[in-house]
Amino acid sequence: MGAHSTMAMLPLDYIEFFIFLAVLCGVGIVSGRGERGSANDYFLAGRRLPWYAVGGSYVAANVSTEHFIGLVGASYILGVPTALAQWQTTLAEIIIVFLFVPFLIRARIVTVPQYLSARFGPGVRMAFALLTIFANITIFMAAVMYAGGLALSGFFGWPLLACIIATGLFAGGWAVYGGLNTVAWTGVFTAIVKIGGVTLLTVLALKAMTPSGGIIAGFVTVIRNNVADHGIWHRALLASAPHLTHYGAYNRLSVFQPPDHPLTPWTGTFFGFLAVGVWYGVMNQFIVQRVLGARDIWHARMGMVMAGYAKLFLPLIIVLPGLILFSRHPEFMLGDWSDVTHRADGGFVVLVREFFPAGLRGLLLAVLICAVQSTVSSVVNATAAILTLDIYVPLINPAASERAKVRFGIWSSLAAIIAGICMAIAISRMNAGIYQYMQTINALVAPPFAAILWMGLLWKRTNGAGAIAAIIAGFTAGIGLKLIGYLWTMPGWFYPFGNQAPLCLLVSVLACLAGTLAHPGRAPGTEENPITFWNSGETLRAGLGDKWYNSVILWAGLSLAMTLVLMLVFSPVFFPTR
Repeated sequence: MGAHSTMAMLPLDYIEFFIFLAVLCGVGIVSGRGERGSANDYFLAGRRLPWYAVGGSYVAANVSTEHFIGLVGASYILGVPTALAQWQTTLAEIIIVFLFVPFLIRARIVTVPQYLSARFGPGVRMAFALLTIFANITIFMAAVMYAGGLALSGFFGWPLLACIIATGLFAGGWAVYGGLNTVAWTGVFTAIVKIGGVTLLTVLALKAMTPSGGIIAGFVTVIRNNVADHGIWHRALLASAPHLTHYGAYNRLSVFQPPDHPLTPWTGTFFGFLAVGVWYGVMNQFIVQRVLGARDIWHARMGMVMAGYAKLFLPLIIVLPGLILFSRHPEFMLGDWSDVTHRADGGFVVLVREFFPAGLRGLLLAVLICAVQSTVSSVVNATAAILTLDIYVPLINPAASERAKVRFGIWSSLAAIIAGICMAIAISRMNAGIYQYMQTINALVAPPFAAILWMGLLWKRTNGAGAIAAIIAGFTAGIGLKLIGYLWTMPGWFYPFGNQAPLCLLVSVLACLAGTLAHPGRAPGTEENPITFWNSGETLRAGLGDKWYNSVILWAGLSLAMTLVLMLVFSPVFFPTR
């Protein structure tokens, strides 16, 4: 799967691609002019972003090549369960919209570590800043650069190393040039191109699945083959099942899976997003930065609601292609299992080769460049913001001028790009799927910080001692679980990150409680009267909209209802395990 021979391209493909590059450069140049005057302009777009720029750039940053490449490969192997990660994000975003966004906007911060410093003290700020830099480089930039390089290598047959370096330098360049404003507006443009291009690929693939060429008929055929109760599809299911669960037959069309499922064990479904989802959406600087740059609370909230709808429907274009690939090539699952996961990451290129005709492939190449550019530029800008405002200014140059901050941010961006490229090259030598790699590290780094965020906003007495205890205990628990699973043979339910994350969250919460009670004093430099959910009713009610058509409650509630319906449809209620 995913051979590296050159893909046929016509002159029209190159024309399409260079038109796209010209438009992208135009958007980037215009939006980046005059954005280096101050740190507030460079890192937060002057807090001028409207809701559609917040939501569109959020989707662009959140959905990248690791979804098109990694999630298609994961969906080929696992089936529909990969959609649950997207729907859990929708649920988490509803919590974020109503509980967390108002506090972030009210705090008038530029980086999340600044908020943690005011609440828990400088020690927590520094710990989180260093963790965020590590996560940005090892989880987000590296995986996206590798996936983009893998796709370009599959398209043209170029060396993977050269493709990784080229994608990293091009994608990160816009963050260096124009800061968050350029990142946001190029993100809106690339989101449109990405969703449109991959939707077209999905439609063409569905039309090719039946002689009639009907989209609905093709979808029905794909679903029937993924039930896998007949022919070679059943043999492929039997070959994969022992590697995915030891609880009997495997169901590719249910998001609710046995406790030992590698991606979505039911035991972690309802609690995992309280750790990973909240950390990703509230404390992940490269995601939350566009929320901090919103015009006001309503624009921030409605932008997140818009992003929730996008995540609700994204499985149609990033999970369904994996099901199509299984329907088309179940024989790939019958090979040596040690190679299946790695080879599955080439599934997106296989789909393009088989279903996307020459003459349109320039559009798909543009989609891949969009996917890399939007995420990498977002991560680079966020990493530079933290390096500048949470490390350089407080520790090295407290009297830094606005120009000095921007200058250091530019050099930090360049350093982040180089580090991401190096880590992407390291990932290319691992024998693991991209998506699995990302989620595993997420589950390790998220719980301690999600715990202190929850505790800080739920319990007024939570202090720096409790936060430090939570961080130490959470990381100790996470690393300890990995070591135990490596050194001893444990039950199957022990290994999935979806189960380990809630356990680490619980350990972190208990440690935070114990640390606060043991050392009840307030850390120097923290708020004297910290805000919580219980004493901030006015803040929580702000920016909800004054008409039905701009009501955050209405549109978020509809999103929640639709998400729950989809989770019910893709469950054993409608697709029983056979």
